Amino acid sequence: MAESRPEQYKTVRRYNNPGHAHFLTFSCYKRLPLLNDERFLSFLGQGVHRACSELYYDLWAYVFMPDHVHLLVKPLQDSYFIAELLRKIKQPVAMRSLKVLKKERSPILDKLALDRKKKGKYRFWQAGGGHDLNIWTPSKAVGKAEYCHRNPVIRGLVSDPAAWRWSSYRWLEIGSREDEPLQVNTRSLH
Repeated sequence: MAESRPEQYKTVRRYNNPGHAHFLTFSCYKRLPLLNDERFLSFLGQGVHRACSELYYDLWAYVFMPDHVHLLVKPLQDSYFIAELLRKIKQPVAMRSLKVLKKERSPILDKLALDRKKKGKYRFWQAGGGHDLNIWTPSKAVGKAEYCHRNPVIRGLVSDPAAWRWSSYRWLEIGSREDEPLQVNTRSLH
């Protein structure tokens, strides 16, 4: 079953196939490094956890980068809509983060403004559906998890993936369960 976005966005087709996992990528508005703020990262971690719990997804791997996010998720039900998961993650994070920025009268709001004519309208996430890749083999899932974990190293943010707090690396590769901002669950990987 495929779903698509309205015409004003580039065409995004999502295939909600039973048994498939999904590697999702979505970006901050204009690729601004909005996720350099620990509060917004915390909002995002809470949002991912809540959405996965409410909609019955396992989170297999993730990385939160300063300007984008990668999630590897597995729906636990045959009938699901990835667009609903993304909406349940992104909308509350945007609302909470923008509320903080408005309260602080942050100058970053000028960069997030949609249009001077639409005073008070801001965007936190880039418009459109982001990227969605169906994953149907365990080896592909492992490859995407490794991609997540290498991302901060490739971008020069850390020299070791274990040093990047907002990633599933320590949980999956080291077995560290203490003080992790977001728990993963790979029970459905088998």
